[in-house]
Amino acid sequence: MTIKSVAFDLEGTVIDVEFAHHQAHISAAKDVGVTLTVDDCFAQLPHFIGGPDEEVAKEIAGLAHQKYGTTVDFNEVLAGKRGHYERLLTELTIQPREGFTGFFTAVRDMGLKYTIGSLTNEEQARVLLTRGGLYDLFSPEQIVLREHVQKPKPAPDVWIETARRAEVDTSDQLVFEDSPKGIKGAIEVGAYCVGMPVYNRADAIAALVTAGARRIFHRWDEINPQALLDNVNRERSYK
Repeated sequence: MTIKSVAFDLEGTVIDVEFAHHQAHISAAKDVGVTLTVDDCFAQLPHFIGGPDEEVAKEIAGLAHQKYGTTVDFNEVLAGKRGHYERLLTELTIQPREGFTGFFTAVRDMGLKYTIGSLTNEEQARVLLTRGGLYDLFSPEQIVLREHVQKPKPAPDVWIETARRAEVDTSDQLVFEDSPKGIKGAIEVGAYCVGMPVYNRADAIAALVTAGARRIFHRWDEINPQALLDNVNRERSYK
């Protein structure tokens, strides 16, 4: 019952581009006559954190009908969101969340295996990893993306595939995630989950804990990698 591999979600968890995603959702909603704040999104869009985009678009279209009686094709909302996101992405400085590179180096030096498990598509993942200065840290075999699995999170397919590629049992993974859906899938296959919320909000943290996160951190440099690993292995040995 010892941790042999660390699996990282990409967007939000490693590279914080959630602002761009969320502002794009809000702008796409405005395009179809629905005015939303971030607080509104947390309260009214169940898929706002973690997506997928298609579900958020459906929820926005549903709000348009519920609030204003207008019929909106969710594909219109989806196309609008993607357009806004691509524009915002060109304006952002893309970099890892504070302390990630140091944490990653410690994991590698401890001899643990490591993977990325994300529902980002290959094209966007390449942009994020390259502009974020992380592309050379992971080989293609260590990166599991939307194209590589049949079912998205909260299905456990991503974490099953990261374990397969790392050649470990699914339960021997330490998973870092910023979304409840990703955590639910990892918990389903026995992984140990750490929540890395993008927003320091009680509701965002509570959602991760409810999904199964055993620890919560807001910054990578808050974590002592060796102490975390020792504590997790000790905790698991008591089961």
